[in-house]
Amino acid sequence: MGGNWSRFVFTGGDQRGRALAARAGAAIAALGALSLAACKPHPLTRVAVPASAAPAGASLYRVDAVASQLRFYLHADGPLARVGHSHVISAHAVEGSVWLQPLAEQSACELRLPVADFVVDAPQERAAAGNEFAEPLAAADREGTRVHMLGERQLDALRYPAIGLRCSRLTAIPGGMSVELAITLRDHLAQLTVPLQWQQQGDTLRASGEFSFRQSDLGLEPYSLMLGALRVADEIHARFVLVARRADAATRADATPRG
Repeated sequence: MGGNWSRFVFTGGDQRGRALAARAGAAIAALGALSLAACKPHPLTRVAVPASAAPAGASLYRVDAVASQLRFYLHADGPLARVGHSHVISAHAVEGSVWLQPLAEQSACELRLPVADFVVDAPQERAAAGNEFAEPLAAADREGTRVHMLGERQLDALRYPAIGLRCSRLTAIPGGMSVELAITLRDHLAQLTVPLQWQQQGDTLRASGEFSFRQSDLGLEPYSLMLGALRVADEIHARFVLVARRADAATRADATPRG
């Protein structure tokens, strides 16, 4: 029932290497907090971005999808890890709202990640990540991984087009804040605590951070082949930048006296 989103890509030109590649063609590596699979569909899986007014005392900000991005870094593991590839999966179509309270710890947010917009192993993303990610992967390999990721046995994008994130319980920590993040995918709910740094400049909020977590913390068993000789590492690293702009900024600007 659990699964993986990233397909192992094997190197080497001999018969053994090609046989391993064929056996692993349907393997999909788990994408961090966003890869929780379920056995049956659930009627309440679409996560709508709230359109209502901000709660009393809060200012409403809308996420700027163009300026925001999330990246997840996955690694091959096991004695045969050298014949696999690590992967970068990125999301650049984040939607959602942030409610900023005068006391930041009381603020909240709801985000929506359309899964069909996830990008697998974009050449520029791999080059930027460098090291083990630097080698570009063939377009056919990237597309094959994406098809498996969105398929019925994984994200089932046709019935569950988005992943929902809800943040609450912000806590001040040295150098920034931590936030309790509830992740809803299909009919599964998971909780993570995520550190972040944030700043406000005029009508713009910017939050950024990076953190590592384990698939097993989210109820997943990492995918493996050949009794674990080749597997997806349990730990995944994530980096994010979220930018949100005050919803009534244009209205307030129009109401400002001029001259």
